Amino acid sequence: MTERLLVCGVGSGMDHSLGELRSPRRELVVVTDTPTERAREAADTLLACDPADAGAVLAELSAAGVDRLDGVFSLGADNPPVISLLADRFGCPGLPVETALDCTLKDRRLAILRGAGLDVPRFAVARSTAEAVRAVGEVGLPAVLKPCDQTGSVGVMKVTSPGEVRERAAEALRLSPAGRIVVEEFLEGTEHTLAAFMTGGELHRFGFADREYGRKEEFAPYFFEGGDTLPSRLSAERIEEVTDVVRRGALALRLDPAVINTDILVTRDGRVVLLEITCRITGARIATEVMRLATGVDPLPNVVRLATGRPLELSELRPDRDRAAVQRFLPADGGVVEWVGNPRDVARRAGVHDVFWGMDLAPGTVVPPYRGGADVLAGVIAHADDPAEAEAVAARTLRALPLRFKAPER
Repeated sequence: MTERLLVCGVGSGMDHSLGELRSPRRELVVVTDTPTERAREAADTLLACDPADAGAVLAELSAAGVDRLDGVFSLGADNPPVISLLADRFGCPGLPVETALDCTLKDRRLAILRGAGLDVPRFAVARSTAEAVRAVGEVGLPAVLKPCDQTGSVGVMKVTSPGEVRERAAEALRLSPAGRIVVEEFLEGTEHTLAAFMTGGELHRFGFADREYGRKEEFAPYFFEGGDTLPSRLSAERIEEVTDVVRRGALALRLDPAVINTDILVTRDGRVVLLEITCRITGARIATEVMRLATGVDPLPNVVRLATGRPLELSELRPDRDRAAVQRFLPADGGVVEWVGNPRDVARRAGVHDVFWGMDLAPGTVVPPYRGGADVLAGVIAHADDPAEAEAVAARTLRALPLRFKAPER
């Protein structure tokens, strides 16, 4: 019988990997709210709806006559509760819905991790601006406000003075469907992405990257993440320490078996702080392309095995190369586009894996001011023998982008 897989949710740029899931003995059903040409070419059945809306997905599946699935997963979309619900509905392997909610909702995740003795930021939960003011008083300044149920840095803001709290909290609360925000202490240090599979109580790491935050607070109160770099600057011993912390976090959240995505902060005084840990593959092309360029590890076959209940092939998670790879982004920060060309024109350079626009651009496009991780103007993925060379390739490529903005009117 043909294996039928549902890819429910395709994160930014992750449609590049859909074609790799095709097989003569496999039927691919794809749910996405941004149907791209790549998605149309890869999918046997393409359904256009919000992959975070379980009711809408179920209605579209029913209308398309999809009454059987062998596995359900997302490609970088942060919708684990929907994935769990669909897996349960169709009798596929998957984590319980409550477990998926525990690792997706920020307030629940932090409470569980703290209760398990893991190091997390000081935090408090607020459901109104008045509660936010009290929460900041408990946590201290500077602090970070985050909608409990949003992803991709939506509504994440730093507050540095008491006078900012009400306005920023009102914005974050407005962006939270449930009307809840977490107020976290602001910590400084280096941030890292760890990608892994958890099975049988053991964490099998297949990628570890340093997050690029050189311009982190340039667009305050919002944070700008400039990309990821492999290999990490951390020592092998410190990476193993971080890996053990992530394993303990996954156990506390009952993420087993699961594919794991994490955001970890190593403070200046050596604390390993879990900022995020959830049960999905790392998105934004990081796990599937950036890490793969550096290590040679392709996680997708094991993602499919996990979703269909087959044993993982752990040998496929061992690196077979040691190169440097980076992804770098340009932030969207206002302006009107005067002229735009094809980014592929600058992709024909040694070490350039891909160059891409982060949004639809055409003459006359009004680019919004930067307000979070989704506001990316362009990006590049580059690789080389060492990180400095890969970063230089990326920087040169972004400077050469075929894009011109209109001069501001005086």
